[in-house]
Amino acid sequence: MKYLITGATGFMGPHLVKRLTEDGHYCRCLVRSKKKAEKLLEFTNIEIVEGDVTLSETLNGVADGFDRVLHMATLGHMSNFVVSEEMFESVNVHGTANMMREALKSGVERIVHCSSVAAMGICDEVPADENTLCKPHHPYGRSKLKAEAKVREMVAESALPASIIRFSMVYGPGDWRDMLKLTRFAKKGIFPKIGKKPKLTPLIHVSDAVSGLLLASEKGRFGETYLITNRRSEKFDHIRQMILDGLGIKRFPLYVPEAVALMVADISEKIFIKLGKNPLVARKNIESTLADRVFSIDKASTELGFNPTIKPEDGIRETVLWYRKNNWI
Repeated sequence: MKYLITGATGFMGPHLVKRLTEDGHYCRCLVRSKKKAEKLLEFTNIEIVEGDVTLSETLNGVADGFDRVLHMATLGHMSNFVVSEEMFESVNVHGTANMMREALKSGVERIVHCSSVAAMGICDEVPADENTLCKPHHPYGRSKLKAEAKVREMVAESALPASIIRFSMVYGPGDWRDMLKLTRFAKKGIFPKIGKKPKLTPLIHVSDAVSGLLLASEKGRFGETYLITNRRSEKFDHIRQMILDGLGIKRFPLYVPEAVALMVADISEKIFIKLGKNPLVARKNIESTLADRVFSIDKASTELGFNPTIKPEDGIRETVLWYRKNNWI
């Protein structure tokens, strides 16, 4: 099988390429810079092609002769405050439309568009599912929801052979995003217990996330959306404890009332945004953390055969040990 992959230089990309090439498949990775894709060259059966999803002229023929397109390229994520709403839309909405048109022109058999639960925002339903009303509360989430709508529109109007998956927080070895930040906070002793709510948080190990993506590429119904996360959301305080266990540290967390945490986040945003940097902590992140975010994967389980197997305590320990081994912490 021949796969065209966008966003292969992101966190998930190398894990996906490794899985596919080890299984004997051929991968063409569309990247904006070959230099940033050098780490992918350790794999066999791989081709690196330069292009930019926001520039349709750079995509001509990129999907010709390929069986599958896995569209992971995105500009994110929720913690990004130095990117405008227009920039999010340029990559996440218009870039997606460009890639879908090119895949359609090339006669690709199946496409998976990778989205995020950020497109759903903080849901009223617990658990939420694919039919839950989406209320994204950040420009990133709004752009992901618009991209999904564009894909569905093309499925309906042009017979685009695409399905959509929404990932929750994906973590694992090599993750330089939320899990690394939380691990560094924990090591420094600045990972507090915020409020008294459970703060149920959805997450999934990158290996299980890759499995969900590949299942969607084989079995996903065109125009349909599938949630890809663990069956159970974890208490945020439990995540902190799992990180501490991985670090081999015993520490009693500082308790911070919700109102204080939100006030600190507001101040952090104002200071860092003026400096042109992303804040260490943002109000939207705190609000999302305080909410109980629980998602049903019944649809993905029934239709795709999706069954995540890596327990958070094992996956987080593996990730923390990887950080230590590679001198990230």
